[in-house]
Amino acid sequence: MKLSHLPEPELEFGQAHRHIDIRFGLMDYGPLDAGQTGAPTAVRVGLIGDTETVEGTQGWFARCAAGIEGKADTRLTNLYPPFPGCTADGPFRVAFTCDEQDTRTIPARALHKLKNSNPLNLADRYADLFVAELRALAEGNTWPDVVLIGLPLDVIAAVNVTDDDDEVVESGAAPSGVDFRARLKIAAMDFGLPIQIFWPTLYDPTIKIPRKTKTDSFREVQEDATRAWNLFTALYYKAGGLPWRLARDSRQMRSCFVGISFHESHSGEYLDTSTAQMFDERGEGMILRGGRAAKLSDDRRPYMTEAHAHDLLSRSMQRYYDQHAQYPARVVLHKTSPFHPEEMAGFDAAVEECRIDNLDCMAVAPCAFRLFRDGQFPPLRGTLLRLDRDRAVLYSRGGVDFFKTYTGMYIPKPLMIRSQAPSQPVTHNAAEILALSKMNWNNTQFDNRDPITIAASRKVGKILKYVGEDDRVQTRYSFFM
Repeated sequence: MKLSHLPEPELEFGQAHRHIDIRFGLMDYGPLDAGQTGAPTAVRVGLIGDTETVEGTQGWFARCAAGIEGKADTRLTNLYPPFPGCTADGPFRVAFTCDEQDTRTIPARALHKLKNSNPLNLADRYADLFVAELRALAEGNTWPDVVLIGLPLDVIAAVNVTDDDDEVVESGAAPSGVDFRARLKIAAMDFGLPIQIFWPTLYDPTIKIPRKTKTDSFREVQEDATRAWNLFTALYYKAGGLPWRLARDSRQMRSCFVGISFHESHSGEYLDTSTAQMFDERGEGMILRGGRAAKLSDDRRPYMTEAHAHDLLSRSMQRYYDQHAQYPARVVLHKTSPFHPEEMAGFDAAVEECRIDNLDCMAVAPCAFRLFRDGQFPPLRGTLLRLDRDRAVLYSRGGVDFFKTYTGMYIPKPLMIRSQAPSQPVTHNAAEILALSKMNWNNTQFDNRDPITIAASRKVGKILKYVGEDDRVQTRYSFFM
């Protein structure tokens, strides 16, 4: 065994400048694509909600335009920086607008009528209201770049909305069998309008939205500047911008990172495969649907057949080639379970056909292994315990020197990394996983636990399970996050 500490990976921002922190990198250098062809020159934000959420959001935009101070009375200034504003002089170098022409207000009468209707189909009927307003925006003479959807408190309660680890709302299945959030995301793909769903706590943190848990606790709300940072970063990315990317060493091989996950079909009768392909170090998410998973093996873990594994990676490489006019020199596959021999055979055949010599297959999942450090804080983020040639334990969550604290509430769970037939040392692969944990465009606090490959494929699966054969599926990750 060998214990070491990986340095905090840098990210690349505007004009090829680098920084380890997302918010300071954007403030100092602007987004990666600032001034480049195809980058947003302005971001038109649509808005759908009731009178309260519309009015509250418009007031929040006006406040954000002027800038928001960082958290007061704290020594953790790097963890709570100010938000400079959402104008052309702000960190994204473009103005964000939310005008009346891009706003749709759902009448209070329509919401009230549904509130008193049959509760068995209430989630579906609420979804119909929002989808209708989204369609109206999409069918206008001009349309916004991204749409905010504000859920009133009655809607949140009716559809049993909860929040996950990444501050993205989702819900249980409606009587139609389709998840409420997935219903909106699928409609957004059909209209070609990415959406961002939010709660009223975005603009008013004093609003109490009880979680539907045994403890009946309330959702904790981040401080004002952090909420603004996270919102406008997501809006910029969903509008087609690229805020940052992995900092690449020109001496290293050009790599393509692919995350793989399994999800139940709509009927629950079988498992499907989803993949979120992260195009090289630029970090552009490309979504592909995989084939049906094989029957559960003796250890109860699903896997792909050789044919499905070959097809999935072949199509991923073709998408990569379509974008770059060449194949990557190296392919890196991530999933949370070990790779089955059938999967390995299919992946090997796919890269062989593309004449790619370097393939890394890694199982990445939380583990029960723990390390202890002197004092009151957990091990530092980046702590790496190499167990043998192909296995290592990585703390992607932990104390962060730049923040001068550990930002979590509970003891962090490290990741177990198992490399199968690796082309690179496990230390190199662990450093990439740590860097990929900073590629979440929904969150500007960089110490996320999971690499974006794993996190994105999991989010994609939550939507794809409800997508029908005739539904339009967008290939950009921004439609799923």
